[in-house]
Amino acid sequence: MKKQLKNYIMIVCFLLFIFGFAVASFISEDREFSENENRYLQQAPEFSWKKLEKGEFTSDIESYMSDQIFMKDQLVSLKTVTDRTLLKNYQNGVYFGKDGYYLQDYQENRPLIEKNISCLNDFADSLDKSVDVSFLLVPNAVSVMSDKLPAVTQTDDQLESEKYISSILSDRINLCFPYDQLKDAAKSTQVFYKTDHHWTAEGAKVGFDTLMTAMNEDIPQVSYNIETVKDFHGTLYSKAPTDFSAADEMHFYTNPDNSVKVNYVEENKQTDTLFDDSFKTKKDKYSTFMGGNFALTEIETNGESDEHVLIIKDSYANTVMPYFADKYKHITMIDMRYYHIMDKTVSEYVKDNGITKVIFLYNMDFVNTDNNFIWLE
Repeated sequence: MKKQLKNYIMIVCFLLFIFGFAVASFISEDREFSENENRYLQQAPEFSWKKLEKGEFTSDIESYMSDQIFMKDQLVSLKTVTDRTLLKNYQNGVYFGKDGYYLQDYQENRPLIEKNISCLNDFADSLDKSVDVSFLLVPNAVSVMSDKLPAVTQTDDQLESEKYISSILSDRINLCFPYDQLKDAAKSTQVFYKTDHHWTAEGAKVGFDTLMTAMNEDIPQVSYNIETVKDFHGTLYSKAPTDFSAADEMHFYTNPDNSVKVNYVEENKQTDTLFDDSFKTKKDKYSTFMGGNFALTEIETNGESDEHVLIIKDSYANTVMPYFADKYKHITMIDMRYYHIMDKTVSEYVKDNGITKVIFLYNMDFVNTDNNFIWLE
């Protein structure tokens, strides 16, 4: 009898837990934006027979229930704490590394790499021979900081991916892969954030200097003002949040002797800074660099060279822009994730704006996963 009563109590507690969360999720106010995940959340979808027939309604309902579950952030954090307590070293695509490093897993997708590099090749080969083309390919922390990985992992080797890219890259493109330079710099400075997938301002400077050397360009000698912002928890922390994780410190480098004018073309917005200070008090502090990612950004500076440089990029480029601004007077940034909605093709933009240098700036994981390179064609 006592055993049956105990079982009943356990069942009742379980049902109260499950249905309690369901009721709480139903009656609680829906959130529009998740600071932790840095994205807008699925809202309650409107029903239509057409959407139901296509399967869109059930898919939206599933996303809605997942996004709006009661205390979702706290539950994800609890899951991380439990995994860390049980000495698990991997969660949601992230390895828990030594010295507090979160390291994003890398699984090579060679067919997609081949497709993306083919797009870069075709674009470079279509340009006038007078246009110089370079490619700053940035290895990720999982490669450069591999000594921080747990003893047992299943991550692929980015050095092998680089060898493959080098073997299929057009002779028109000057490849720069600053693995050795970042590895050496990491001995004395932090070149990648511990809780985010991006490189730090210091790591970006190493990449910039290595690129300038590969391009036979002089490196500007600048005395920078450095601002420090603390309490940064990045994208990898959002995948596996826990109070065990120490926050990162961010550094912002500005040249007091340089002036910039930034035109966000599609947004019809103009500023006189490469930084958006409004993000310094938000979770997404990385977007302080250039205010995030945009289709087309045009920059005028007091840089050393009068050349007009086009940087076709991912978010890693945003951290490098203070150094590019000291080098070049005319800079255009294009992000293919958003640019394909613009009227001009990239090739037309190059011809119409007197571009003398094109620089591809992508991190290895982006080349391995992104599907927007096709818009270059």
